[in-house]
Amino acid sequence: MKTEYQVWHFGIREYVRIGLASLAITGGINFLCYRALWAFLIWPLVFAFCLNYRRALLIQKRKETLYDHFRDLISSMHSALRSGYSLENAVTEAARDLALLYGREDALVQELKAMVRQMALSVPVEQLFEDLAKRSGIEDIRTFAGVLVITKRTGGSMDEVFQNTWEIFCSRIDTMRQIRSGIASRRYEQTVMNLIPFGIILYIQISFPEFMDQMYGNMTGFAVMTVCLLLYVSAWLLGEKILDVEV
Repeated sequence: MKTEYQVWHFGIREYVRIGLASLAITGGINFLCYRALWAFLIWPLVFAFCLNYRRALLIQKRKETLYDHFRDLISSMHSALRSGYSLENAVTEAARDLALLYGREDALVQELKAMVRQMALSVPVEQLFEDLAKRSGIEDIRTFAGVLVITKRTGGSMDEVFQNTWEIFCSRIDTMRQIRSGIASRRYEQTVMNLIPFGIILYIQISFPEFMDQMYGNMTGFAVMTVCLLLYVSAWLLGEKILDVEV
């Protein structure tokens, strides 16, 4: 089956792991904010949130890896074309090169192996790259596939196409790495700031339990804690959005 890079399917172990983590988070929220058994009713919401958050992280990581490795694919195919190989044979050579570089289980290596099998059935190579671009959802790969189609139909210079594409990929990857390096410290600061509110509540509960007792078991305390919790989640999501760097 072809990989849909914008979809992620969890296994049973991953569901269990995320379920336990979401249950622990729900227990922590309940202890700090509500201290009532009924508060565990929010666990399905927390579980769904954790599931979607984890899925988004894994999808982004897989797309980033595909993007990074695609640059090496372009470089390998470019070298093969300069050596006199046809475009189809260049794909075969690139599959061998990337298998040695990243291993046979790498996602792009698997894609190239599938391309080689389909080319043996007379499927046009440009059509295969269009299919990969569509499934990956990565704009630069989609652009490359479109240029490849036009070049094949018009008889343009493949050498120039691959050279320009490789330069674009290198520039984009270097830029993204610089951005991620620059925001690494900011992400650490955000993680610390995310923990501070819960730390303050826990400190007050330990040091001044009679003060926090006023917030539990009544509608006023429930309303105040719920509003604070919603504000906290909104601020956390906003921080994640600001620091998010997509392919």
